[in-house]
Amino acid sequence: MDSFELVLFLLSGFVACRGLFRWYVRLAEMWPDDRNKTTKYIFGFLPVVAFAIIVFTLTVLASFDVVDSSFYILFYILLGFAWVFLGLTLVFQFLDLSWIDDVLSLSNKAALYSITGAFLGLVIIYSGANVGDGPGWWCVVFAGGFGLVAWIFLGRVVNIFTQVLERISVERDIPCGIRFGFYLLASGIILGRASAGDWTSFAMTIVEFYVGWPVIPLTFLAIMVERYYTAKSRENRNENAITGSVFWGCIYVILAVFSVIMYPLIENPMYGNVLTEIFGALL
Repeated sequence: MDSFELVLFLLSGFVACRGLFRWYVRLAEMWPDDRNKTTKYIFGFLPVVAFAIIVFTLTVLASFDVVDSSFYILFYILLGFAWVFLGLTLVFQFLDLSWIDDVLSLSNKAALYSITGAFLGLVIIYSGANVGDGPGWWCVVFAGGFGLVAWIFLGRVVNIFTQVLERISVERDIPCGIRFGFYLLASGIILGRASAGDWTSFAMTIVEFYVGWPVIPLTFLAIMVERYYTAKSRENRNENAITGSVFWGCIYVILAVFSVIMYPLIENPMYGNVLTEIFGALL
C-alpha cells in the first residue's frame, strides 16, 4: 500500500462513516415512532443490503489480490459506501431527488421508491466495477465512473421525454416512483455488468463497455411505459396502477438479468456458473 492509497483509505473511511452516521441519525430524529414505519424499515436496511452486496463481490468476484486480503476488502467496503453517499449527492444534483428533503422531511413515498432504486443501482454499479482482475483502485473508479455517468445521463433522458421527476417530487405519483425506482435498479444492473471485467487499459475499458448496450432499449421501453401512464387520467392512479407498475418494474429487472447472462465473464472459473453470474449481477 502506497501513501496515496492510505490517504484514500482514510478519506473513504471518513466519508463512509459520516454518511452512515448522518443516514441513521436523520432517520431516527426526523420521524416520530408512529409515523411511516415502512420508510424507516426500508432505509434502515438499505445500508445492510449494500454491505452484503459489496462484501459478496469483494470476497467472491473481485480481483485475486483482493479476495484474500482483509485490508483491501475493508478498503473497498469503505470506498463503496463513500461512492454510494457521493452518488446520492449526484442523484440530488442531476435527478432532483433527495432522500432528506423528499423522503424524510416531506414523507414523499413516490420519492422513497425511486431513492431505493437509486441506492441499489449505485451499489450494483460499484460492485460491478470490482468484478474481475485489476492492478488497483483506479480501475474500479474509472470503470464504475463510466457506468455512473451513463446511468445518470440516461435517467435524465427518461425525464426529458416523460417529466418523471416532476411527477415524483411534485405530484407524488407513487406508481411513477415505483417504475422509475425499478428502472434505476435495472439500468444499474446492466451498467454494473458493463463496468465489470479484467483490466487491460483505459481504452479497452471503454471499448468493452459496449456490453451495456441493452440499457438503451431498456431506457426506450421505460420512456414508452411512462408516456402510456402519463396519457391515463389521474383518476386511474390506484391499486391497479401500482400493480401494473410493479409488473413493469419486474420486466425491467428480468431484461437486465438476461442482458447480463448474454455476456458472461469467463476469465474467472467462478463466472462459468450461471447462478454465480446472476448473483454477481444482482449482488
